[in-house]
Formats: sequence, structure tokens, C-alpha cells
Amino acid sequence: MTTDVDLLAGRLTLAPGAAEPIACERPMVGAALLRRLTEGRRAALLPELVGSVFTLCASAQRSTARRAVAAALGLHDEPRRLDAEMQLVALATAREHLQRFALDLPRLLPCEGVEVDASWLRDAPVHALPSAVPDPAAQQAVARALDGWLERRLLGLPAAQWLERWRAAPAQWLAEWSEGWGAGSGAGARRPLARWLAAVQPAAQSIALPCRPLGVLHDGDEGLRRLAAAVAADPQFAERPTWRGAPAETGPWTRRVLGPEGAPAGTAWLRLGARLADLAAIAVGTPLACESLALGPGEGIAATEMSRGLLVHWVRLEPGARSADTARVAQFRVLAPTEWNFHPHGTLARALAGGRLDAAQARLAALALDPCIEFRVREDGHA
Repeated sequence: MTTDVDLLAGRLTLAPGAAEPIACERPMVGAALLRRLTEGRRAALLPELVGSVFTLCASAQRSTARRAVAAALGLHDEPRRLDAEMQLVALATAREHLQRFALDLPRLLPCEGVEVDASWLRDAPVHALPSAVPDPAAQQAVARALDGWLERRLLGLPAAQWLERWRAAPAQWLAEWSEGWGAGSGAGARRPLARWLAAVQPAAQSIALPCRPLGVLHDGDEGLRRLAAAVAADPQFAERPTWRGAPAETGPWTRRVLGPEGAPAGTAWLRLGARLADLAAIAVGTPLACESLALGPGEGIAATEMSRGLLVHWVRLEPGARSADTARVAQFRVLAPTEWNFHPHGTLARALAGGRLDAAQARLAALALDPCIEFRVREDGHA
């Protein structure tokens, strides 16, 4: 049964072979709902408001909203505050990756002989993260414990070593690791994620999805200005965003740290592996990128790398005298990874429309791209 909450969260339907193979409806990023939720409200309340609406990635949403408002007011971040805030975002991203690995992937795409077993996740240090306000001492404790926990429970070796091997030969290392830790008895039997990856490897490697990375942060201030201009000009832009006139993709495989041409993401297999590599990178202290920019009096934009890719907030404040206490929101927009990755004319849509993917492959490709809402795949015209 579809509930009002489900309708608010959105619906994503994939239809292999159809002329319009992707239907993504998310009222929460639509201009109409955001207008009702935010316009005329005190700008200082925006971070908590969006954090309560977008609960899956609340820490990233709060940080991005706060920095967009600060940019619109011409304010600058205190470095220690920003560092603590972004460490919370990074550790929350690690928590989301782990939950996806333990619960969502094996549940949404079950494989013979691989049980849904999340028991290994129970003592994960990321469960001790503060829920909202950054707590540097608590976060440091989690960060110190994460690498050792990952070695014991998931990776089988220090995160730095896992990451080094991934960067040297991504597809080969992911296959070696999943087969080595996923087969047989002993240590591998305690790592259900490796067994799941080994089971889906042939199918995931066969799904070719060319990646056109979203290059906003690669282009610096120019990129943010270009994106802000597109958002400001079209109230519906956030629902079908494009970059330099064409759909683009964002995810752990398009992180700025990899370089604009460095994303190893030609297949669904590599996209799955990139999420695991992102987890290892966070464990060794690699920061997630964040940027903000004042676009003019009362207008700002902020971007944050998070679990599913790049999150962007744009805000325009009401005219007149403004202060941090009195400023009110005139317009507010959210650009989220799901709308980029499931664009009706993006790389997945082209593969579906061209008949290159059947229903099972469509499901696996969608899991690799990681939408933030439930999805369904139509087979022979039926959902």
C-alpha cells in the first residue's frame, strides 16, 4: 500500500526497453514543496528544517544549508567549526555505506547462498556518532576506531592497504578481494558482503555504463557560478539537472580527489567497488570536499560530497537589510545525486531504452547508482 509518506519521499520506476525508461518523481526536491516549506522562513532555521526533511543524509544537508546561507550573508566559516562539521559528514557517510552493504544490497538483490546477515555491523563505531551537532571529541574517538574495526569485520587488512590495491587495479583487486574473502570457510565466512560481491560479479562486470562525471567542483568558482545560474533561471532545474547542457553523474567514483578524468566507473562493478573504496578512504582520513560561494548580495551556493555523490544547495534571501538573525528565505533549491544519476536522458536511461539491460540487470545497475528512494523495475509492462 502506498502511503502519504511514500508519495512525499518519491517514486522511481525503471522500465527496460521503454521509450521513456526512467520515471523519477521526488516532491521533496520540487520547487512547489520547497517553496511551501522554506520561503519566508528565517534563514537561520533552514539547516534544521532541511535536516528534518532529508533524514537519510541529515548531517550533509544541515552543513550544506548552513554554508549556503552564510555565503548569501557574506559570512566566513571558522576553520575548526568547518573541520568538525565535515568530519561528521564523512563519518556519517561511512555509516551510510555500511548500512547499504549490510542491509540494502543483499535484501534488494538476493543471491543464492548469501544470507542477509547484518550481525557484523552491530559493534560498528559509527553508531556512536552524534546525531546533529558536531562533537569533535566523540567524532575523533569514532575516527580512531574505524580503521581497526573495518580490518577485523570487513576488509581483512588495513584500509590503507585495501585502498592502495584498489587504486592500482580497481576491477582486478575488487574481484580478488571478494573471491578471496567470500569463498570457503574461515575468515571469509564472516564477511557476507564479499560473498555477495562475488556472486554478482559476472553480472555487474557485464553492465557497461559510461560515466560523464559532474565536474562542478573540478571547475572551482566558475563551476559553482554556472550551476547557480542554471538553478536561478529554471525553478524545475533541480528535478532534471544538466551540466554544460547534458546529463552528468555523481557518486563516490566521481570524487574530486580522483581528478576529473580519474573516475574508474565504466561498469556497475566498478561503481559498487568505488563505494567500498570511499569507505576505506574515509577510514584513513581522506576528507570529503566542500565548497561555498557568495554569488552576490543575498545569494549563495554550497556543495558537499556525501554518500551518494555531490549535494548542492542554492539560496536567495529576501531583499532589504539582512543579518544572521533576521534574514529570511526568498528562494531555496536542493540538487541531489538521485536526480543526476537517474536523469531521464542519462547513461542508465540510454542503456534501458536501448534494450541493453533486462530487468535483473536494471535492478543491479540501479543499486550501483544508489538512489535515495525505493525503486521498482517494470517487467512486461508490470511494476
